[in-house]
Amino acid sequence: MLFVIVGLASCKDGAGTGDEAPEISFNSIELIKTADGFDSLMYIRFYFSDVNGDLGLRDSDTMGDFRGFNDLEIEFDEKLNGSYEPLKNRFTGEPANYHQRIPNLTPTGKNKEISGTISVLFEVNANEIYADTVAFRLRIFDRNFNPSNEISETDIALNQR
Repeated sequence: MLFVIVGLASCKDGAGTGDEAPEISFNSIELIKTADGFDSLMYIRFYFSDVNGDLGLRDSDTMGDFRGFNDLEIEFDEKLNGSYEPLKNRFTGEPANYHQRIPNLTPTGKNKEISGTISVLFEVNANEIYADTVAFRLRIFDRNFNPSNEISETDIALNQR
């Protein structure tokens, strides 16, 4: 399960050409524990900026090129025998998919340049992610399908039952 929380920090006077890619940078990871001390939730926070403000998808963006499109792409790996491998669904054995959609962030009016913080919340209890140590890679896309740079972190230790 995933939730996206967006904090819009600023809107500036800017009008990009449409081919500028958004930029992201890592902020923090926070693990939330249950009452008995086991990891339950993981917040990944990152900063974003976009010159032309074409970030996020509307509820109606489900047809044509947007059909099945997720503008937040995140992949988790688990550490097995000292090396990282794609995290797999423990019931199906298939690679786990954590890609999601960011809600539309485009400001109204002529000032489009935006920046802010996005927090992504994942369940990391043993029912969702069954691994002792994980890593992630994350990038976002604007509505012109321009990818941001990629951010990543490794060696995130999880305390599970």
